[in-house]
Amino acid sequence: VDPGQGLPLDEGRYVLDLQVLDGIPLSLGDDSSVQLSGFGFSIPFAGTDYSDIFVNSNCNVTFGAPSFDYSESVTEFENGPPRVSPLWDDLSPNAGGLVLASTDFVNELTISFIEVPEFFASTTNTFSVTLYADGEVRIDYGSVAASDGLVGATPGNGAIGTPVDMSVDGGGAVPASPYELFDFGSPYDLADPSSLTFTPN
Repeated sequence: VDPGQGLPLDEGRYVLDLQVLDGIPLSLGDDSSVQLSGFGFSIPFAGTDYSDIFVNSNCNVTFGAPSFDYSESVTEFENGPPRVSPLWDDLSPNAGGLVLASTDFVNELTISFIEVPEFFASTTNTFSVTLYADGEVRIDYGSVAASDGLVGATPGNGAIGTPVDMSVDGGGAVPASPYELFDFGSPYDLADPSSLTFTPN
């Protein structure tokens, strides 16, 4: 109560806490996908220019077809659709957090996963992937609680992947179809570097 100012101010004091987020929220359920188009440019990937992409709830972006796989296996990585995986894991945006898409409508499209929990977990994960009109890919990591997952980029469709230690190589001149698989024997360690930049072949 804050007396002396007259109604309605005498009835109480309120605090509004705001967080400004840049992007369009994407509605993703468990093991689901959203198709994005109309971002103003095409994205070259694995020899094809794409004017649309699929954002998958298990934290990967695919080209030409959605992906509902949640097991982040190397076999699915190599044999599925062309894919960029900032942290392919069984995450549940329907249980919390946000997935946002933002673009400058000129040469970059960013998909951000903000405080998204793993399936049946209370801890959250924050990271983003930016796709550029020149084919470059940038992945930025915030706070990540998941200990497992798969990071990489692949033309898919049977292309054999190349295992890479992303924490050492840090992007740049990476081989064709690079990936790193994190599991309980080799847990996630990409807090340093906190970002990867590369152009998939």
